[in-house]
Amino acid sequence: MNSKYRIKPYPISAVVAGMELGRLVLTHDDKVMLSEGTILSESMIAGLKFWDISTVFIKECSPAMGIDLSIPETVLQKKFYADYDHTVNLLKNSFAKLRFFTEVPLATLCELVNNSIDPLINATGVINHMHMVRRQDDYTFHHSVNVAVICGVLGKWLGYAGQELQDLVLAGLLHDVGKTQIPLEILNKPGKLTPEEMEIMHLHTIRGYQLLRNTPNAPQGVIYGVLQHHERFDGSGYPLTVSGDKIHKFARIIAIADIYDAMTSDRVYHRKISPFAVVEVIVDEMFNKLDPAIGTVFLNNVRDYFVGNIVELSDGRQAEVIYLGQFMASRPVVVTEDQEYIDLERNKSLSIVNVIRA
Repeated sequence: MNSKYRIKPYPISAVVAGMELGRLVLTHDDKVMLSEGTILSESMIAGLKFWDISTVFIKECSPAMGIDLSIPETVLQKKFYADYDHTVNLLKNSFAKLRFFTEVPLATLCELVNNSIDPLINATGVINHMHMVRRQDDYTFHHSVNVAVICGVLGKWLGYAGQELQDLVLAGLLHDVGKTQIPLEILNKPGKLTPEEMEIMHLHTIRGYQLLRNTPNAPQGVIYGVLQHHERFDGSGYPLTVSGDKIHKFARIIAIADIYDAMTSDRVYHRKISPFAVVEVIVDEMFNKLDPAIGTVFLNNVRDYFVGNIVELSDGRQAEVIYLGQFMASRPVVVTEDQEYIDLERNKSLSIVNVIRA
């Protein structure tokens, strides 16, 4: 690539006459509309808008220096990490007592939701912050806090507020509470579970339901969210194989939060994958296993967190995410540290393998 120039994507609304095309422009049926090197005129731009072309690649002078992709940790991030760790430790203590006394400390956990988790939900950049604090140890406690926070964020996107939102967050926090009744040698096994062990692990939904059903004042939405969060829209889930509207709304929300967090987390037997890859999984499952309406709201909003992420590409280079396109954010446009602009939707030979800084 010539170091004097770079090819940069521009939304059509930002294109002005006199700009030079860095790549040819194709119609939606892949016919050439304008060739590379064309100097755009007002009439050409009007034509691009008429043909509903949303993005063009412009050739422009580039800085002499390479792009510095380092981002210092901010004061807000440091505070989030400290508050997050404190919240995980509080939950760990509550679950440890629950394992031995088999009583859900509902008042303590409601206080945890209001005083510790709610500030995390309302923190600017919360989804990105959580991605950067993943820990392999104490997975269950980190995962429970993460799912509660994601449920809170998604719940707000869905219009939940007040007590209903608090109950949803509590359901997310307690979705795996039944695992406190699973033997530790199975829960902490450093490898894949046998079919028999997996059957026992699947009982955590029933165990959680039984714990909460015997807890005075436990909200019904929380009880059903815990029982049904592994049910799937097409009836392929567990423990009751119910489908569609028979699955409580809280459980459908938790299912998406659970998948997103589990796949983007490091575990003993599973390395995390990038949130961009998880988006593809959710898109694939959104119209059979997951609630499509909730999935669409989640994906259309979570994408806003991805712009500006520093990522590692499959060829080892670092790059910054600069543009997400019109639909889901799984294969964005990135700019590498050596100033190459790459549209991953067009260049299928490259992919994002890791988020270095969110």
